[in-house]
Amino acid sequence: MPHYRLYYAPGACSLAPHIALEEIQMAGLADYATTRLLLPAGDQRKSEFLAVNPRGHVPVLGFRLDGQAQTLTENLAILRFLAEQHPQARLWPADALGAARASEWLSWLATDVHAYAFMQVFYPARYAAEAGAQVAVEASGRALLTRYWSDLEARLPSAVLDAGAGEQAYALGAFSVVDAYLIAFYRWAKRYGFAPHERYPRWTALTQRTLARESVRRAFAEERISLDDPLPARPAPTLFQENAA
Repeated sequence: MPHYRLYYAPGACSLAPHIALEEIQMAGLADYATTRLLLPAGDQRKSEFLAVNPRGHVPVLGFRLDGQAQTLTENLAILRFLAEQHPQARLWPADALGAARASEWLSWLATDVHAYAFMQVFYPARYAAEAGAQVAVEASGRALLTRYWSDLEARLPSAVLDAGAGEQAYALGAFSVVDAYLIAFYRWAKRYGFAPHERYPRWTALTQRTLARESVRRAFAEERISLDDPLPARPAPTLFQENAA
């Protein structure tokens, strides 16, 4: 049976592959262990982790393939790899258009939403030295995210609002890695004051359906996080710092 090791930070974007690994393990297809990094403590900058990923961020997936030790970084690569290695877990659409839609969602979330807009909110000091300019940078990021949340809400199928729709009421119909990724962003949106539970009914219904899955509950429990965690103090930015979570 394949064995994986996930390097993660509680509540960071590594939550998505954590959920995917729980789905795979619960299906009896593989098992996994985790290494927990505390970003406020600077674990991502310690030599032990930089030897694993010199970029100094999570997630990282360790495994053996054809007898060779491998490490894989970046959510898009990890989520696609896990889904393709374990198609029985049904974490990736089998049809060509569905697979393209999954890539479309993940690419947009990882680039426009996370790397561009959210990083301005997480770390405005990376983009400007003067305090007033930092306020403007964060305001720019928040304006972008507000626009993106409306886009996200409109793209979700109306079926997510149907409490009786069951297993066919996720972002792409059936549950996929897209839903695992979206719940991480919902948690960030809530913590940073965007009030998605008040403004975005489809996204909220999807989140509640996703949170009810055993795999998601187990990942949240291991990471010791919830949707209602308070926002931590903002650390000083460094070269090797992953997003706040």
